[in-house]
Amino acid sequence: MKRTLAVIATLTAGTGLLTACTDEQAYCVDLATYAAKAVDVDPQKPVDYVKILDDAKKLQESAPQDVKDDWGVVVTFAEKAKAAGSDAVKLAELSKQTPGVMTAYKNITTQAKDSCKVDLPALN
Repeated sequence: MKRTLAVIATLTAGTGLLTACTDEQAYCVDLATYAAKAVDVDPQKPVDYVKILDDAKKLQESAPQDVKDDWGVVVTFAEKAKAAGSDAVKLAELSKQTPGVMTAYKNITTQAKDSCKVDLPALN
Protein backbone atom coordinates (compact mmCIF):
# COMPACT_ATOMS: atom_id res chain seq x y z
CA MET A 1 0.00 0.00 0.00
CA LYS A 2 2.80 2.41 0.89
CA ARG A 3 4.53 1.66 -2.42
CA THR A 4 1.30 2.39 -4.34
CA LEU A 5 0.87 5.70 -2.52
CA ALA A 6 4.48 6.63 -3.24
CA VAL A 7 4.04 5.87 -6.94
CA ILE A 8 0.81 7.90 -7.08
CA ALA A 9 2.47 10.82 -5.28
CA THR A 10 5.43 10.71 -7.67
CA LEU A 11 3.20 10.59 -10.74
CA THR A 12 1.06 13.45 -9.45
CA ALA A 13 4.11 15.62 -8.78
CA GLY A 14 5.58 14.76 -12.18
CA THR A 15 2.34 15.63 -13.94
CA GLY A 16 2.35 19.06 -12.31
CA LEU A 17 5.86 19.69 -13.56
CA LEU A 18 5.00 18.56 -17.08
CA THR A 19 2.01 20.88 -17.16
CA ALA A 20 4.17 23.82 -16.07
CA CYS A 21 6.71 23.04 -18.80
CA THR A 22 3.96 22.78 -21.37
CA ASP A 23 2.54 26.16 -20.33
CA GLU A 24 5.96 27.77 -20.53
CA GLN A 25 6.66 26.16 -23.88
CA ALA A 26 3.35 27.46 -25.22
CA TYR A 27 4.22 30.93 -23.94
CA CYS A 28 7.62 30.72 -25.64
CA VAL A 29 6.06 29.68 -28.96
CA ASP A 30 3.57 32.56 -28.73
CA LEU A 31 6.43 34.88 -27.82
CA ALA A 32 8.39 33.87 -30.92
CA THR A 33 5.33 34.58 -33.08
CA TYR A 34 4.92 37.95 -31.38
CA ALA A 35 8.61 38.75 -31.97
CA ALA A 36 8.16 38.38 -35.71
CA LYS A 37 5.24 40.83 -35.71
CA ALA A 38 6.78 43.33 -33.28
CA VAL A 39 9.64 44.17 -35.63
CA ASP A 40 7.50 46.95 -37.13
CA VAL A 41 6.68 48.53 -33.75
CA ASP A 42 8.54 51.68 -32.79
CA PRO A 43 8.46 51.78 -28.97
CA GLN A 44 8.66 55.58 -29.10
CA LYS A 45 5.39 55.84 -31.05
CA PRO A 46 2.26 55.07 -29.02
CA VAL A 47 0.19 54.50 -32.16
CA ASP A 48 2.44 51.56 -33.11
CA TYR A 49 1.41 49.63 -30.01
CA VAL A 50 -2.02 49.05 -31.55
CA LYS A 51 -0.31 46.68 -34.01
CA ILE A 52 0.61 44.27 -31.21
CA LEU A 53 -2.39 44.70 -28.89
CA ASP A 54 -4.09 41.34 -29.54
CA ASP A 55 -0.84 39.38 -29.28
CA ALA A 56 0.19 41.28 -26.14
CA LYS A 57 -3.14 40.43 -24.47
CA LYS A 58 -2.64 36.75 -25.25
CA LEU A 59 0.90 36.85 -23.88
CA GLN A 60 -0.24 38.67 -20.75
CA GLU A 61 -2.64 35.83 -20.01
CA SER A 62 -0.05 33.08 -20.50
CA ALA A 63 3.03 34.91 -19.21
CA PRO A 64 5.06 33.57 -16.31
CA GLN A 65 4.41 35.40 -13.06
CA ASP A 66 7.71 37.31 -13.22
CA VAL A 67 6.64 39.24 -16.34
CA LYS A 68 2.85 39.14 -16.11
CA ASP A 69 2.70 42.68 -14.65
CA ASP A 70 5.10 43.94 -17.32
CA TRP A 71 2.79 42.59 -20.01
CA GLY A 72 -0.04 44.38 -18.20
CA VAL A 73 1.84 47.68 -18.60
CA VAL A 74 2.32 47.07 -22.33
CA VAL A 75 -1.31 46.01 -22.84
CA THR A 76 -2.70 48.99 -20.91
CA PHE A 77 -0.52 51.36 -22.92
CA ALA A 78 -1.58 49.76 -26.22
CA GLU A 79 -5.24 50.03 -25.24
CA LYS A 80 -4.79 53.72 -24.43
CA ALA A 81 -3.04 54.25 -27.77
CA LYS A 82 -5.89 52.54 -29.55
CA ALA A 83 -8.41 54.73 -27.72
CA ALA A 84 -6.42 57.86 -28.60
CA GLY A 85 -6.62 57.00 -32.28
CA SER A 86 -5.14 59.83 -34.31
CA ASP A 87 -5.77 62.51 -31.66
CA ALA A 88 -2.38 64.25 -31.55
CA VAL A 89 -2.98 65.78 -28.10
CA LYS A 90 -3.87 62.42 -26.52
CA LEU A 91 -0.95 60.71 -28.23
CA ALA A 92 1.45 63.42 -27.03
CA GLU A 93 0.16 62.97 -23.48
CA LEU A 94 0.47 59.22 -23.81
CA SER A 95 4.04 59.47 -25.05
CA LYS A 96 5.01 60.75 -21.58
CA GLN A 97 4.32 57.21 -20.32
CA THR A 98 6.72 55.65 -22.82
CA PRO A 99 9.67 55.35 -20.36
CA GLY A 100 7.64 53.13 -18.02
CA VAL A 101 6.47 51.01 -20.92
CA MET A 102 10.02 50.69 -22.19
CA THR A 103 11.17 49.51 -18.75
CA ALA A 104 8.43 46.87 -18.71
CA TYR A 105 9.34 45.82 -22.25
CA LYS A 106 13.01 45.55 -21.28
CA ASN A 107 12.03 43.17 -18.46
CA ILE A 108 9.99 41.11 -20.93
CA THR A 109 12.89 41.09 -23.40
CA THR A 110 15.36 39.89 -20.79
CA GLN A 111 13.02 37.12 -19.62
CA ALA A 112 12.30 36.10 -23.22
CA LYS A 113 15.99 35.68 -23.97
CA ASP A 114 16.83 33.94 -20.69
CA SER A 115 13.86 31.59 -20.44
CA CYS A 116 12.63 31.12 -24.00
CA LYS A 117 15.78 31.84 -26.04
CA VAL A 118 13.68 34.32 -28.04
CA ASP A 119 15.14 37.65 -29.14
CA LEU A 120 12.52 40.38 -29.12
CA PRO A 121 13.09 43.50 -31.23
CA ALA A 122 15.37 45.96 -29.42
CA LEU A 123 14.11 49.19 -27.98
CA ASN A 124 15.28 52.25 -29.84
